[in-house]
Amino acid sequence: MAIANNLKQLRTERNLNQEDLAAAIGSCCRTISRIERGDRNPSLELALRIAAYLELPLEDIFQAYDP
Repeated sequence: MAIANNLKQLRTERNLNQEDLAAAIGSCCRTISRIERGDRNPSLELALRIAAYLELPLEDIFQAYDP
């Protein structure tokens, strides 16, 4: 099962750059970039921190699908 996300769209709609989001959730901008590109799936903890910071349900950011 693969994970899709719309993190980049949500981040840019809120006028956040990768560095600001990363700092707010205790991560690094390279990790945010890799998640946005789909090169890396976030850990459950990181996904929950992102959702909490953006004040959105996890499902609004990350979606599971069968490729």
